[in-house]
Amino acid sequence: MLINDFLHMGGAEIVYKQSAGLLSTLSGVEVERFDDSRFVAQTSMLSRIWNVAAAHALEKAILAFRPHRVLVHNYHNALSPSILSVIARYKRDLGYRTYHTCHDYHLVYYNPMMQYFEKGKPLILPLEMLSTRTAFKLRSSPKGLMHDLMTKAYWHAVRAACHPSRVFDQILCPSAFMQEALHRCGIRHTVILHNPSAVPAALIPSAVRNKDRFNLAFAGRISQEKGLAQFIELAQAADFEHINAIGVYGEGPERAVIEQRFASLIECGKLIFFGSLPQERLFSDMQRFADAVIVPSVCAENAPLIIIEAAMLGLPALVRDGGSMATTADAVGNKIKFRTDPESLKLALGQLATHLSNPERRYDVDQYLPEYYAERLAEIMCIGEGAPPSAYPAFAADSSQSSSVLR
Repeated sequence: MLINDFLHMGGAEIVYKQSAGLLSTLSGVEVERFDDSRFVAQTSMLSRIWNVAAAHALEKAILAFRPHRVLVHNYHNALSPSILSVIARYKRDLGYRTYHTCHDYHLVYYNPMMQYFEKGKPLILPLEMLSTRTAFKLRSSPKGLMHDLMTKAYWHAVRAACHPSRVFDQILCPSAFMQEALHRCGIRHTVILHNPSAVPAALIPSAVRNKDRFNLAFAGRISQEKGLAQFIELAQAADFEHINAIGVYGEGPERAVIEQRFASLIECGKLIFFGSLPQERLFSDMQRFADAVIVPSVCAENAPLIIIEAAMLGLPALVRDGGSMATTADAVGNKIKFRTDPESLKLALGQLATHLSNPERRYDVDQYLPEYYAERLAEIMCIGEGAPPSAYPAFAADSSQSSSVLR
């Protein structure tokens, strides 16, 4: 059984559906999904804190399906921590094994993006500050002191009642940065498993010579933590040196604000909004438009798949030097880092020109291919021919639980 907050939303939802699809291709495996399409979603503050409806719906789904394995992706938004007690209770009764893919930092910090705020400005919390008094004192929410204190109180209350890390037998980390964050907080039953690329096959990069102005593509949710507005400001401060245009693929709450704020750039064709496109069209359009992608997030991110998807399309990525973005996919070979000052961006764009002109450039994406992810996930969850007999839980010998199909 695979569990996630939403059926449709962002990157975690893509990985959730990919993992379900890939596991269902394995011989003898039956997959059941549970997300917000399985119950009446509520939007009240109380349901976000403790979603009783989601917990009841999951209980019914578990009893009907009787899984051997439970893999949880995101849960702390729509489903809420209420589902943890359900998973733990029936884990004791049914004996299934439990796994959690850690898409964000909710297990280690009050802000799941691992941001703190100074005078309203978002900053990335350094790893060495996790689980310290200083981290507690920092403002983890931009919504005011009272909201910040309530967020922290709730975070600690959930862990006192049912610590999430104790519910899961193993926690899957899409990046080494995430694994280090968990280890610093005493959570050590972890394993690294890179999220699979949504681009099914890698293209061979082609050399781009005698070109000194480039089209840059941003793809993702247009929201505060993604840093698009800050990058446009940075490009302006650098006089758009080496930049022909910035193309934006996606939608989000900050789009209208950015469109109004940078109306003059839109008018002169320096900033282009393409909207939200289906994946198959998105990748082909990006490949035609862009010389490189940008990842300017002002949060720690975790494992931004756009870096890998760019490499699969034969494109390099300009990545802000901070958080997991600074370390994720270093071995792939398509990443050029920049800091938040104009001279650093100019230097990075100069490096981009050199990188693109290299006819020998190749990107190593083998560990991000869907087939590798499926094989490694099956190995971690002890599914398939290679699983030792002891890996499978013992069930009562009644007709409802004895089956040759792994659920």
